Formats: sequence, structure tokens, C-alpha cells
Amino acid sequence: MIRRGLASLCALALLPGFAALAQEVPEIRILPPPSGEVQPTPAPETPAEAPVPAPRDATGPAAAPLARQRFLTLRPLAELPRRVAMGASLPEPGVVRLTGEVAESEFALWLPEGMALPETLALSLRTSIDVLPDTAVLQVRVNGAEPVDLPLGNFAGFGALEVPAPNLAAGMNRIGIALSQPHRIYCGPDASFQVWTEIELARSGIEYPVDALEADAATFSLAAGNRIAAGHPLTLLADQDADPATIRDLATALGGQMQGQGRVAIRSFYAQGSGGGASVALIPSEESRISYRRDGTGAPVLQVETAGGALPDLTSLLLPEALPQPRPVPVLVPGKVQDLGDLGADDIVANTHYFRRDIAFRLPPDWLLLANQKAQIGLRYGFAADLPKGAMLLVKVNDETVRLLPLDREGGRLLEPLAIRFGTRLLHPGLNNLSFEMMVPGDPPDAACAPRRTDMLVVTRDTTIEVPTSPAMRLQGIGVPLSGLTAAGIKVGPGATEPGRMALVAAELAAGLTPPETPDDRVRLRLTDIAGLSQSGDGVPARVVQDALLPASAPTEAPTEAAPAAPGPRFRLSEDSPPPEATPAIAEATPEDGGGIGGWFAHQRERIRDAAFMSSGEALGDWLAGRKGDALLMPGPADEPQALQLILGPGADMDRIGDTLNALRDAWLGEGKAVLIANDGTWQVWSSARLPRMEGAVTPLNLLPVLGNYASWSPFLFTAGLLVFGLISVIPALIIVVVFRKRRIR
Repeated sequence: MIRRGLASLCALALLPGFAALAQEVPEIRILPPPSGEVQPTPAPETPAEAPVPAPRDATGPAAAPLARQRFLTLRPLAELPRRVAMGASLPEPGVVRLTGEVAESEFALWLPEGMALPETLALSLRTSIDVLPDTAVLQVRVNGAEPVDLPLGNFAGFGALEVPAPNLAAGMNRIGIALSQPHRIYCGPDASFQVWTEIELARSGIEYPVDALEADAATFSLAAGNRIAAGHPLTLLADQDADPATIRDLATALGGQMQGQGRVAIRSFYAQGSGGGASVALIPSEESRISYRRDGTGAPVLQVETAGGALPDLTSLLLPEALPQPRPVPVLVPGKVQDLGDLGADDIVANTHYFRRDIAFRLPPDWLLLANQKAQIGLRYGFAADLPKGAMLLVKVNDETVRLLPLDREGGRLLEPLAIRFGTRLLHPGLNNLSFEMMVPGDPPDAACAPRRTDMLVVTRDTTIEVPTSPAMRLQGIGVPLSGLTAAGIKVGPGATEPGRMALVAAELAAGLTPPETPDDRVRLRLTDIAGLSQSGDGVPARVVQDALLPASAPTEAPTEAAPAAPGPRFRLSEDSPPPEATPAIAEATPEDGGGIGGWFAHQRERIRDAAFMSSGEALGDWLAGRKGDALLMPGPADEPQALQLILGPGADMDRIGDTLNALRDAWLGEGKAVLIANDGTWQVWSSARLPRMEGAVTPLNLLPVLGNYASWSPFLFTAGLLVFGLISVIPALIIVVVFRKRRIR
């Protein structure tokens, strides 16, 4: 065991050297992939993945290595969307994009105590070629001081920019970045997306020598926190023959420290690309303990030594303090009028030709109104007086437009509050979004936008929203058990063909799982692959699931046949053109089976079935036919109502699948019982018909909403039930009429 531990230590120390020897001559790239918070500064034309090589001559030994430098980097203060959006976004790990004619964001820069404070701040920037450099301005504000105005000019690739920062201090520093970046040529909503500036976080901050900071808990937590906030996973290095249970326990402990804000990537010591940035090394030893050291690049390493698979106490880690705490989504109380200020929003000011702001809120998990009851928004807004014709504001609820408002008339002031009523069927339990989307065309669109002195749009924080109360009901779908899934509930399925690999996948997935609001220890999520799949839940044959999860094969060329003569034109644009050819008659296709009266009845039965419920209207196997994905989430065996299974295809990217699994816990799945997940973060939901479940008693006060929910869930069955009830109620009346008529006759 000691020998294996020493081998792991040597591997950890020599990892960057092995990676450098294993690499071929690298290609020149504009954007070298950043590796997290603490990134060595390479010499010119040296790839960022490898350490700076020592120069050699033909006769003598290697010269002394160049002095390595590292960065304490900027960290986004708020969680950014992973897709390009107006304003700040994080479309790829380590790169923040600021999109729009005006955009701003705020970052944190943590400086350890006792460190020499620099006078300048480094920014690594790249700007879209569509930005007009003559009038583009970058403003940097450090700790609330007067902003420093700098030009934008790095169009070919990332370039360094030095910013005077004399008021940096030990601890957290707030760095505000604001941009004015007009388009060179165009103006309008499309042009707003074409102007952007990217910030490379790994080389933005302050530069310091590798040995300037002690290898301790504070340094590791700082580096790991910056790496996680930049969208990189925290690397867990372990031997290939390490105990999977110990790796799982360590990954779960790290995931608990991160509180779902980051992911853990389990790698071998010798895996290419595993070096760089803060990491955790699992080492077998004679004693369970933790220590801190540096790897070959100078990055901080948390070294976890285990004796007999027992982990040491990890409560001394400072990761929770180094990571920003997630902001809880406010709860909208049904039956109560609340304003945007109650939902955590301030006045919304828009100054880009395309603008969108989402206000998230939650409704109770047992809130359900499927009928056409009305909720109401009390909109308080105003807009500029000189907006061009065609400017508009869309008010949306969960991406459904509930009101379109023109912004090209009667502007220049705050308008009277506007009541916007919409159907509650657009809302659902859990996470919802109220969105304000503005589009202002260019005037003219083929010229640069004229400078503005007023704001385009403002939606004030006293805008209100009111949602009616509902009976305590739920739709019975896969979302109910998924919302209570805990990290301990993620297991390897019994049919997995590679249980060792699947155990590591389960560990990574458990470490990145967002903690549920209401944990349910009964819920189990079993991972399996399509190779060991015999038959999935709901009786779907394994072949159908395999066809949906296997990558699409290249189409084979059919045997070539004599091509039919191309038909002549069936139109005539001038008198000199020949007359059009007659359109060949198309014979009606005769069905091979199902014709006649039997086929007509079968078709009507399918139409009735499709219209009877809110479900997908077909069996899961038929629904999967022709669809493609990378993983399938569905219920487990019928005898385990709280069990789920995640079937992974051969091309499943677990980082993306894990992020999607977290998103599904907040998504509205309704009656969905199966979800086909793709690596790009999208999913498709299959639903089955199950009656809404009452969570409370039916009272005279909630009787009508309860009936409305059942009627909306299945109008056909509700109407049929009323007809049956009406026929039954007629029978006593007929009996009374017949009896009294006989008596009269007598």
C-alpha cells in the first residue's frame, strides 16, 4: 500500500511533464482552453496545457526553468446562463461574454491576507469585429471608485489589457465592468447579438509568482472556488485500481461542499489533460488525513490519504465559504398581490435594441389550476418618446406571450398601470418565469445606431402579479420522485455491463446533483447502459430503446437505377415559353390493411384516444420510434413506485446529462413519465394518462376548481361522465312518470 501511495505521489508531481511528453506538436489556436482559476502564464507560442519547457543546447544540460507565474482570477458574482444571452453569459467554461450595445457585469477578486497588493489589474479580452472601435468604451470600476475608461481593440484574439487599480485590498474586491459597444454598420435586434466582448477569466486578475502563496486550505479553496465559478469541474485524481466506493464517498463529500454549484470530474493520474487548476488527489496510505501541496504546474492540490478506504474528516475544507451562496427563488403566495420587489427584482431598465429579462418565482408544489381561471399582472412601465415605428414589448409567462404592447407612440413618460389578465393554465407548480422582451428596429436598420440620451424602456419594481388559490392537487408524473432525489439515491443498476465504470459515472452524477428542497430518501435512480438492457420499464423492448440511444449510422447508398426523366416546368412566365406540361395524376394510396368500416372505426378510436387526455396519446415504444437522444430517464420496475432509471447511450456526455438532470428538477414535467435527453441540454417528454391526485379534502369552497381541473385534464371523459350521470338521473324521473300515469289510467 505504501508503495502504491508513493507511486501516486510521483505521478501527481510528474503529471505535467508526462502530459508535455505525450503531446504532439500543438496547433496554433486563437483561444487556448483555460484550465480554471490558477493558470500558469505560458511563454509566447507555448500551449497553455503544458508547463513552460526548459531551453536546451546541443551539448550542455537543461538550463534553469523559466520563472512560472500564476493568476488570481476574476470570478462572476452571479450565476450566469450557459447559453448566449443579452448581457452576461457563460457560453463556454472560463469565458464570460457580454452581449449587446450596452452590457455590464460584476466580478469578485479575492486577494489573500499578507500578499503584496498590485497597482494594476489584468484583463484578457476579445471583441467582436462588428464593434465600432471609434466610439466603443470599456469602463472598469474597482471597489466603487471612479471608473477607468479604456478602448476596445482586440479583434483577432484574446489580448491583455492593464487597468490601473490602486485601491485593491485584501479579501474580496468588487470589479464592475460596463461596455458601450455600438455596431459598425447595422442597428436593430439582430445587430444587438453581433456586438460582444469576451473576458477570459483564467488570465484576468492579478499575476503572482507560483511560490508567493502558501499551499494551505485557504489557497486551495480560493483556487477551487474560482475554477467552479468559471464553469470548470473540480478534478478528482485517483488510481485506476482505487476502490470505487471510496471514490464515491470522496466525490459525494466534495459535492456536498459545493452544494450543487459545481461538478466533479474523476480522472486518472496519467490521463492527458488532468493537470492544471486546483485538484483533489486520492492517495492510499497507512493513515487517513488531508494535506495541501502543489503539483508540477504550481496549482494547489488537496491530498486526501485513506487507510483501508476510510476517508479523513473533510469538515475543515473552506469550499462553502469560497463559493457564493445560491440565491433562493422567491415563492409567490397564491391569493396575494406581490410586486417585483417582493420577487427580488429592482427597476428593469432596457437600452439594447433586443432586450429580455426573466423574473423567476415558485408556486407551491401542490398548486394546480388547469382550467381557465385568471391571474393578473399590474404592469407599470414607460418608454422613450423617440422609439422608431415597430418597437414593441412582449409580456410573457413561461415563454407564452400574454400581451403585445407598442412602444412607438405616447412615450416619454410612465404610463398608468395596465392590468394584464391571463389564464392560469400557463402556470404550473414549482419554477415559473415572468418575462419582459423588447424589440426595437433600427432607424434606419442599415446604419449605425445614433447615440441615445434617454433610456428606451423601464418596468418599475412596483409592477404586481396575483395568482388565484387552488385546491391541493398534483399531476402524477416522473417529476414528483425526481424532485426528491438525493445524492445517496443514485446507484448502479443491476444490469450494467461495466459496473466499475458506471460506479464512477454515478459518483460524478451524485457529486453534481443540486440538493432537493424536500429530500426523499426512498427515491432511487439506477444507472445502466444499453448493452446490458434486457427490457426497460413500461414493457418497452430493449431494441426500441437501443435504436433511440445509439448514434445515427451513415446512410447506405441504395442500388442505382435509371433515373426517370426530369419533368418539364408546370408554369409559364412569358408567351415565348412553351405551354406547361400537365401535372401527372397521383393515384390514391390503398392501405394494405385496415380499410373499410374496420379501418374507419380504428382511425376514429385513435382520434378519440388522442383527444381524450393531456398525454402523448401513444405507447412509449411507438413514441420513441424515430427519435434520437443520448440518455433516457424513465420509471423503474412497477413494484418500486419511487424508483427511476437512467439509461445511458454510448455517446452520453455526463457533464451535460448531469446539468440537464438538475434542470429537469425545476422544469414542469406534468404527467411526463419518460424523458429523452440529448447532450445539447434539450429534452423530449413522453406523458401517460393518470388522474390528478387530490392532496386534501374536497370542500364546497374548492369543489368548482377541482371539477375544473378534472374537466381540463380530460374534456372527453368529463363530458362522458356528465352524460352518464344525466342518463342515470333520468331513470327515476321515468319511473315516476310511468307509475303515476298507470294510476291515472286506472
